[in-house]
Amino acid sequence: MIVCKFGGTSVQDAAAIRRLIGIVRSRTPERPVVVVSALARVTDALFQLARTAESGGSSHRAELDALVTRHAATAAELEGGEAALPAIRTEAELLRSEVDAAAGRRFNPRELDAVTARGELWSSRLIAAALEGAGIRTQWVDMRSMMVTDERYGRATPYTQVLNLRARETLIPLVDSGVVPVTQGFIGATATGITTTFGRGGSDFTASLVGAALHVGRVEIWTDVDGLMTADPRIVASARTLSVASYEEAAELATFGAKVLHPATAVPLVREGIPVVVLNAQRPEQPGTTIESSAELERLGDSPIRSISWKKGITVVNLRAPRMLGAYGFLRQLFEVFERHEVVVDVLASSEVSVSLTIEDRRHLDLVRRELEDLGDVWIDEGRAIVAVVGIGLKSTPGLAARVFGAVKPTCVEVISQGASAINMTFIVKEEDGPDVVRRLHREFFGTC
Repeated sequence: MIVCKFGGTSVQDAAAIRRLIGIVRSRTPERPVVVVSALARVTDALFQLARTAESGGSSHRAELDALVTRHAATAAELEGGEAALPAIRTEAELLRSEVDAAAGRRFNPRELDAVTARGELWSSRLIAAALEGAGIRTQWVDMRSMMVTDERYGRATPYTQVLNLRARETLIPLVDSGVVPVTQGFIGATATGITTTFGRGGSDFTASLVGAALHVGRVEIWTDVDGLMTADPRIVASARTLSVASYEEAAELATFGAKVLHPATAVPLVREGIPVVVLNAQRPEQPGTTIESSAELERLGDSPIRSISWKKGITVVNLRAPRMLGAYGFLRQLFEVFERHEVVVDVLASSEVSVSLTIEDRRHLDLVRRELEDLGDVWIDEGRAIVAVVGIGLKSTPGLAARVFGAVKPTCVEVISQGASAINMTFIVKEEDGPDVVRRLHREFFGTC
């Protein structure tokens, strides 16, 4: 048994869905379970629909009609696709009623999850109908019946023991009878049945949770690139594909900007020893990248560097507090502020009297700043980017830092952090400098840019 997860660009239109059908057909001897994202850009459109409704008026209705029309047009191009339309239109009418009732005020996180979850429900209906129309025995399955979560809307945490039991009870009998289950990523439900979401990119996490629950042979992540690469190919045209990667390496790359995988994807699979294979749905003949704990990592040049990633939209929070010198418990107080406001910290660097750390989510920044001012002087640097250099044994390679920062020069580096895992080195630059820094590093360590 395997899990095949298809991201938004892999289901963006009828042509992409036909490629999906071919991939699933080729996998039927391995008894696949299919997990899908919303059609490309639909989740963004649903977020925008909610924002439009908040401002009042009725223009959100036209935005909803456009989304239904897009799904209907895609269905019309697929054999059997129109069988999904009654369910899609019923869901859309429910959504219309919910949004109309909340229009003119700010949506709370629970209401926003109810809106944004519709994309996966629609796409999975459409893909299940298209697979059935192509002669593949298929069953649509509502993930919310299996994926029970807590009530942290927008960033829900699943109850894996419940999922493990329900996924086996629901999916294994279908697979054993020769049926391909089609279900959704990104979404779940509370114990009382209220829809939740995992946050952006959560479909990968869903696929790995289901894979671990079913003890599958592998989890395939179908996307729009050939696998994990030495750099973002949109910035470095000559970037190369990594044939293998470790779980840890993949997690570091995902955390610091490589958008191929959700950072939590590997977590459920590590204990089970289940590999993840990242594949290109537009070029399914390519071998992709296999991610597993026992991966034999190859050097790609005369250095241990394996990949360079970057993430923009970063804010640096700086705190200077002379009273932290020699004081115990200070960092605990600092991080309790971020914990109270549920703000995730990516990179940390500290000295005897100052701390710099980075965040991506700015929603609670003003509240965080006010509390931090009780601890010391605070200043904020916006418009920054994280650059991460990931490789094998970086700490034990003499002269590596000199090569890294020699390549980065003349760009100003503002914060430097070396991971405890010894496989990454991260630093902060201005956002506009990020792409050039990545290209210069790639030229230094891989000879091309």
